[in-house]
Amino acid sequence: MTSAEDTPIAELRVELNSLKSLLSRSRSTQVQAKSIVDGARSVVNSYFDRIRPSLVGCGLDNEALGGLDTLMQDLLVLSQKGSLKKRYEQTLKMILQEINGVEVALVTSTSSKNDSDALGLDGKETRIAETLHSLVPSAGMSYEQACLDLRDATRKSFRGAAAELRESLREALDHLAPDRDVTSQNGFKLERNQTTPTMKQKVRYILKSRGKSKAVTETPESAVQIIEERVGALARSVYTRSSVSTHLGTSKEEVQQIKAYIDVVLGELLEIA
Repeated sequence: MTSAEDTPIAELRVELNSLKSLLSRSRSTQVQAKSIVDGARSVVNSYFDRIRPSLVGCGLDNEALGGLDTLMQDLLVLSQKGSLKKRYEQTLKMILQEINGVEVALVTSTSSKNDSDALGLDGKETRIAETLHSLVPSAGMSYEQACLDLRDATRKSFRGAAAELRESLREALDHLAPDRDVTSQNGFKLERNQTTPTMKQKVRYILKSRGKSKAVTETPESAVQIIEERVGALARSVYTRSSVSTHLGTSKEEVQQIKAYIDVVLGELLEIA
């Protein structure tokens, strides 16, 4: 079994916490301080130049690191413009959550190899799928199918995988936060043009019922909003892109980005590291 102490995970966590500390000392709502911007870029460069290759060398594949790759790219985008401090904090929190899952997958890679190979999923994906199966079997099957589709080198379209991922999240939310429970809260109001609670409202209800603070709920709520926007954009792109080959060539990457955010939300809701 590989020891977490023998991997670069600890080094990455130190760099992220250092950047988090810089942010906490900032009093501005919009990040413009050179130390923070340079710190964010340094973390991203360090990850892609040194840490990621080391993780690959330890046995993790592109699928296992896909979520972390996407979040690191999001951090780089934030550093390229005057982004809100709140967005930085949310992204850093999601990155720290994701590396927890990567670390567990790395530590357990040997002992769980047979199970993971049989399912075709990495450690965190296996834990999410198994937990979903125990709560809502159809949600577990949808999530597992999407993971397998993204690993299928012969697959030509990934729109189905995006739908499976969204459906797994929707069913999990409906199970953990039935409409009647959400709407019965004091002061609850449906969002504009909606006849039922949104995914974002359900996430807020679940975490609030567990005694989580507003600061804790903001990250998964934001992730759910991004998921809805990206799934919708992917569906619309089928009609707006003139070349089918262009669409097929980029859809896998887009669905992997959606999956990265869904993993963050499900990890939080199902309390999976």
